[in-house]
Amino acid sequence: MFALFAFAAQHNENHHGASRLLHLFMSSRYIPDDLLDLWSECAEATGPETIGEQLCLRAHAVADGSSSYDHASAFLHALLKALDQTQH
Repeated sequence: MFALFAFAAQHNENHHGASRLLHLFMSSRYIPDDLLDLWSECAEATGPETIGEQLCLRAHAVADGSSSYDHASAFLHALLKALDQTQH
């Protein structure tokens, strides 16, 4: 998912945004399995529209520099927290 957003940022000539998203993409292979399991459960329970909305908001915030995460797992934690808040 990060690679797609990075491609879009690069296409829009947002080179710094693309770089930030590619950094998250590269770190995504080291996301712990338990966090990925939690993501799967949440994605199944939440639905694609809500996930897409929250994912786009956060990816755009990374691309434009208003949010930063040092690792893909931190991004995923923030996304899961936001999704949890939308369900309550």
